[in-house]
Amino acid sequence: MALKYSLVQKAKIVAGAGSISFIADVVKDAGYKRPFLVFDKGIKEFGIADKVISVLDEAGIAHAEYDQVVPEPPNTMVDRGADLCKEKECDCVIAIGGGAVIDTAKGITALGFNPGKIMDYAEGKEMAQAHGLIVIPTTSGTGSELSDGMVISDSETGKKVPILGDKCMSEYVVLDPELPAGMPPALTAMTGLDVFSHAMESYTTIFAGMATAPISEKIMEDVVTYLPRAVADGGDMEARERMHMASCLGGWMLANANTHVGHSMAHVIGAAFHIPHGAACAYAAPSVIRFLAPGIPDKVKKVGEILGAEFIGDESSQEIGDKVAKAYENFRDSLGLRDISEYGISKDEAVKLAPKVAAEVFAPLTPVEVTEEDAARLLEETFGGR
Repeated sequence: MALKYSLVQKAKIVAGAGSISFIADVVKDAGYKRPFLVFDKGIKEFGIADKVISVLDEAGIAHAEYDQVVPEPPNTMVDRGADLCKEKECDCVIAIGGGAVIDTAKGITALGFNPGKIMDYAEGKEMAQAHGLIVIPTTSGTGSELSDGMVISDSETGKKVPILGDKCMSEYVVLDPELPAGMPPALTAMTGLDVFSHAMESYTTIFAGMATAPISEKIMEDVVTYLPRAVADGGDMEARERMHMASCLGGWMLANANTHVGHSMAHVIGAAFHIPHGAACAYAAPSVIRFLAPGIPDKVKKVGEILGAEFIGDESSQEIGDKVAKAYENFRDSLGLRDISEYGISKDEAVKLAPKVAAEVFAPLTPVEVTEEDAARLLEETFGGR
C-alpha cells in the first residue's frame, strides 16, 4: 500500500466576523505585491468585491480584476483569466466567491506556474507546485478553500471534469461569516446540504480513517444543528459562523478522505440536467445511503443517529439503510429544497447516464464496488423514488 498521510492542512486561516478587513494584511504578510482578484458579477453587485478592493486601495496595494466567472466554469474562462493575470504581472490570486470562483482561481494559479491550458491537466498530467492563492469564500458549501481539487467544465463536451489541484491549493483563507449572511434561504439550504454530503461521503470513502472520521462526524452534527437556523434566519450569526466553518472543514475532509459515488452522481446529473451541485448531492444521497448500508452498516447507522434516526438494535443492514435514508430525506425536505420531479427528468433519461457515473473519477473510492448496473439502480431510485 502506498504511503498516504492522514491529516494535512497547509493553509493559514483568518476567521471571524469582519475578518475581510485583514485581507491587505494577509497580502503583505505573504510578501505579495499585486493581487489578481477573481470574482463573478453577482459578487460585484452585492458590494462584496468592492469591500475587498477598498481595503486594498486604502493599504496602497495595486491590483487587477477578473469578473467573468460563471457557474460551472468552462476551461476557456480559466485559460483567459490566466493569460490576463500574466499580462497584468500579478503575483498572487485572490478568489472572492463560491465554488465556481474558487475553482477558477485555482486553475489560474496553476497556469501561472505550469505551461499550456487547464484541460491539459485533466488526465493526470503532473503539475509543478504553484503559489499565491488567497481565498475569501462567500458561501458556506463547497469547501473549495481547503479542498485539493477543482471541477472545470469542458467547453466542447459540457462535461464536468474534476482536476486534481493538490499543487495549487490555497495558501491563505479568510473566513468571514458576515459574507454568506445575505444568501437567500434556498441557496443557504443547497450549499449547506453540500456540506453535509462532503462530510458524509468523506466519512464513508475507502480513505476514511481514525484521523478524519471524528471531524466528519462533527461536521454532520453541526449541519444538522445549525443549517435549519441559517435557513430560517440569515442573520443568525452563530449559525452562520458554524456553517461557514463546517463548510471549510468539509473541504479539508475532501482533501484528506475524498468523496465517492454520491459526488459522481452529482457531477454527472448536474452537468446533464443543469441541477445546482448542492441540490444534486442532496437528491442522490438517499439512494447512496441505501447502497452503502450492506457494506458499512455501522457507519451508515452513525450517520442516521446524527440525523435523529432511532434504532432498536436488531435491524438488518437493509433496514438500517432505509431508516437512515428516510431520516436524511426528512432533514433535506424540511429545508425547503424543491422536489426533483420539478426538473421534469424521466427515469429513462437518468438511467442512460449510468456508464458515466460508474466511470466517474470518484466512484472507485466508494467502499463497495459500483458497477454500471449499480449506477443505473441508483439513478432510477433518485429520479423515480422507491
